Amino acid sequence: MQRSDADRLRQCRVDIVTDLDVSQVMDRLIASTIIRTEDYELIRSKPTSQDRARLLLDILPTRGPDAFGIFVQALREASYNWLADKLIN
Repeated sequence: MQRSDADRLRQCRVDIVTDLDVSQVMDRLIASTIIRTEDYELIRSKPTSQDRARLLLDILPTRGPDAFGIFVQALREASYNWLADKLIN
């Protein structure tokens, strides 16, 4: 992931952690091989929605150059358009 994209994730972290239900974006991230099965199990094991979102945000920057764009696409598909817009603007 490009540094500028990782910075955008960091800048929007509070909003994402507060509002995102990670389960709604997981299928797209798994299908796109951004998230591996082991990652999914680890994320799913976290006790709160906020903890799951935090872990996802920690993992995403390590998943290659396409991770940011695919995450934004997954947000749009899950009707989190306002989060997607905030990330790209």
